[in-house]
Amino acid sequence: MGSSNPDPTPPEDLSDSLLQRIDELELRELKSLCSYIQQRIDELQPLTEEEIKEDTSGKVLDVERHGAYTVVRMHPPDPDGGGVNTEFTSLYHVSREERPDGTDSLHWAYLGDVHNTAQTRCETCGRTLDDDGDGCPHCGSDDVDRSDTEE
Repeated sequence: MGSSNPDPTPPEDLSDSLLQRIDELELRELKSLCSYIQQRIDELQPLTEEEIKEDTSGKVLDVERHGAYTVVRMHPPDPDGGGVNTEFTSLYHVSREERPDGTDSLHWAYLGDVHNTAQTRCETCGRTLDDDGDGCPHCGSDDVDRSDTEE
């Protein structure tokens, strides 16, 4: 299938020598260059923890930046209403993605739930608790087991 598109209009802020070198590249080289350019953009415009927290209704526990993407460990939103579901800790791959209108947004890809061997459990109802609480928010009990258990 042939292309009837005219030659692309080069940006005015690039030097003629750079544009000439780009125009001489083969398709494979152009694709590699595009990938490299996207990596450079991501390095210069990193995701911040504040952006990630503003973009989710869950509770962010940890943010690890890995170049062009970020791994976020968080408690997901509670499916039954407001708040977060502290029974699960989920991992997400988060990256910046450009929309067709030229703006960008965060793209969240669910990686799965993380199972910790060290957990705090309520002795009364058995549900997993956040380590920062004194009592169980589920049943109101103060009888909390802070020993290591398998999930």
